[in-house]
This record gives sequence, structure tokens and C-alpha cells, in this order.
Amino acid sequence: MAMYGVTKTALLGLTKALAAEMAPKTRINTVAPGFVPTHFADFLVRNEDIKNSIEERTLLGRLGKTTDMASAVAFLASSDASYITGETLVVAGGMPSRL
Repeated sequence: MAMYGVTKTALLGLTKALAAEMAPKTRINTVAPGFVPTHFADFLVRNEDIKNSIEERTLLGRLGKTTDMASAVAFLASSDASYITGETLVVAGGMPSRL
């Protein structure tokens, strides 16, 4: 998990650097997802106690869904986000972020 944290942090810096390099023709943003059950973390949701603990720490009281992340990406790619670049959008249901 340490390498996962390091690479996630590197992605934040890469987002800022690429945004500066690619502007104004291209916008660069990142989505930082909260806990979304995937094959990568399937072992966590198979344990009901761990799953409940994660849900309790989330203000919205549920785990994220892949559609939540897709909606955030669609927003960032849309003209509604035309003045957003170099940013990291945390999509975590209100779970405290460690960014």
C-alpha cells in the first residue's frame, strides 16, 4: 500500500505540472476517489465489519460507486468545467481526505 500512496501523491503533482504545460488549449484535472468497491479492494467489502466501518466514516453513509466517479469525470470533461484546470476533485462522499 505504501507504493500506492506514493504514486497517488505523484499524480497530484503531475496534474499541476501538466496543467501549466498544456494550458490554455488543454485542461488537466484529476479525480481522487473515495472508497469504491473494485477487484483491487474486494477483500475489504467481503468483511461486513470493515465495510460498515468505512460506511460510518463517510458522511453520505455509503460506499462510492463507479458511476459516481464517471459522473465526476464527465463534469470535468464538460464545458461546465471550462474554467477548471490543475485541480484534484475529491469524490469521497464526505470521507475525510488525506491529500
